[in-house]
Amino acid sequence: MKLSSERRHRAFRDAMTWNQFLETMKVNRAAIEANYAGFELNASDKAFLNGLPGVTDVLVLAHDWCGDVVANLPLFAKIEAETGKLRLHIIPKDPDNVDIGKLYPHPDGDVHIPIYIFFDSQGREKGHLIERTTAMTDQVGLWILQFWKSHPEWQGQGKDFSTLDPAVRQALLEKLGTERPKVRELEKKTIFEAMGKLLA
Repeated sequence: MKLSSERRHRAFRDAMTWNQFLETMKVNRAAIEANYAGFELNASDKAFLNGLPGVTDVLVLAHDWCGDVVANLPLFAKIEAETGKLRLHIIPKDPDNVDIGKLYPHPDGDVHIPIYIFFDSQGREKGHLIERTTAMTDQVGLWILQFWKSHPEWQGQGKDFSTLDPAVRQALLEKLGTERPKVRELEKKTIFEAMGKLLA
């Protein structure tokens, strides 16, 4: 267990629900609501979710500016609303929860969001998911390569996202924002697979 019981209780106490998180959003609210509406849970999905043990509390580190939050947090919210198998506790990483983020570094050593930390009904930590699934990371990488191939006149390929010229960064964000909703089923499928490994 990485997160102490005391710190978990404090995080849960300070956390927002999905609807409260929506109300605090300053950017991307229309996109996140569209993704919520776009995710559908069919009978097979619900049977899988109902087969998971108990109700799982999920501590989520998230910010409204994050593309992965916009893309996959709505799926967890849809699961919570339609099956009751999850309880979301959403907190911002910055500035007050950096300590939690540091407990769950990305394989590259940095802290990436969203971070989903799963707990069973006894408060035992079952595992975590950082940012997005491997399959979605591969897909995002493909879109980024397509973007640079389409714009040989622009500089910055291979550089950190934050260092890109603002116009280039915005164009890349728009590319990712256009492509990501097209693969919601892949996103859902691979997140379910990850949850099954963590929770079953």
